[in-house]
Amino acid sequence: MERAKAAGGIFHGWWIVAAGFVCTALLIGSTTYSFGMFVAPLSAEFGLTRANANIGFMALLLGFAVWAPLVGKLLDRRSARQVIVGGGLLFAAGFVLMGQSHSPTTMALLILGPVSIGTLAAGALAANTIAARWFLRQRGRALGVLAVATSAGGFLMPPLVAYLMESYGWRNALIAQGLIVGLVIAAVGWLLMRDRPSDLGLTPDGQPLPQGGQGPAVAGETWTLGKLLRTRNFWLLSCGAGILLGADQALLSSLIPYGTDAGLTLPQASLLVSTLTFSAILGKLAIGALADRYDKRLLFCAVAACNFAFLVILLLSPGYVTLLIACSIIGLAIGGTYPLWTTLAADCFGTASFGSVLGSMNLLMVPFSIFAVRYIGEVFDRTGSYDTALITFMVTAVVSTVLILALRLPPRA
Repeated sequence: MERAKAAGGIFHGWWIVAAGFVCTALLIGSTTYSFGMFVAPLSAEFGLTRANANIGFMALLLGFAVWAPLVGKLLDRRSARQVIVGGGLLFAAGFVLMGQSHSPTTMALLILGPVSIGTLAAGALAANTIAARWFLRQRGRALGVLAVATSAGGFLMPPLVAYLMESYGWRNALIAQGLIVGLVIAAVGWLLMRDRPSDLGLTPDGQPLPQGGQGPAVAGETWTLGKLLRTRNFWLLSCGAGILLGADQALLSSLIPYGTDAGLTLPQASLLVSTLTFSAILGKLAIGALADRYDKRLLFCAVAACNFAFLVILLLSPGYVTLLIACSIIGLAIGGTYPLWTTLAADCFGTASFGSVLGSMNLLMVPFSIFAVRYIGEVFDRTGSYDTALITFMVTAVVSTVLILALRLPPRA
């Protein structure tokens, strides 16, 4: 048992989680959560409509769909440290070049290429893939903690980016983000990341494996894309989680413009995003712990219901204080979509090909996000309001619960 502890008595798997947490927070905070802050300056400088300004975010999501299967396979076959360090450096290069570009097309291509590849290789896909190998009985907790990383990034990065933009301009803000984030990720990934517990003579959770061999929850069979596409659970989970995550992505990309259009200042609007994501931290931790004990499908239904309630509140166009209260309370559950998706994927498909499974799911899930982001922008451009999009997302929240409830899960070990 003593071998299963790292220096200081801490199981090394938690250092893996810590490293993945830092990398994911920096990357998601710098992209998904901060994109909305660049919509107005990009629209002003290049004369773009609101929908066309969202093309950059769509390019990021398209890059996730295109590159995720390849990056996932790379994570299953190559050194985690090398993949993560390379991803951090690619991300840095993409942001630095964007800050110097004067062409929206070039910026979109940089997002589609090095930025999206770097985010996948060093961010949530890498962190969840590696952490799933290090935990068995505490997998829900570990992946729940990693899910908090996206909320932490959303809480910390928008105010920092707003400060950089107001102090030094949006171009210099991009360059500073790229250099700081890329270097931190390269250092953290090299120092802390390891592929599997066996690399250090350890076992999952820091305890001996249960007798009777390894079941699906430990490793499972090897999955190819063709085999996944013939599996019922793959389609149900990808579409069910993808629909709800797509609506969340659209709201994140538009929440700051939604606030500024309502007369809020940029710092006030960014505080809405920070409040929503900060409140999701406790919710993700709680849902991660509950996922180790209760039916994840029912937990997903509860999360979808909270998404529905938040859309209703946005549709009512309340005042700033009411919005802050809603973000702080409902955010407790809204953040649960991502950790439930990853833990359900581990239950359904095991961890032997976890990177490939998550990467392949992106082929189905990301198009939902691309459509939702484009759709909410088009709705605003045509109607001057987000109301129609909000109503549509209320319907899709219901559809997602039906799909997830239809999942067939293996019996608990």
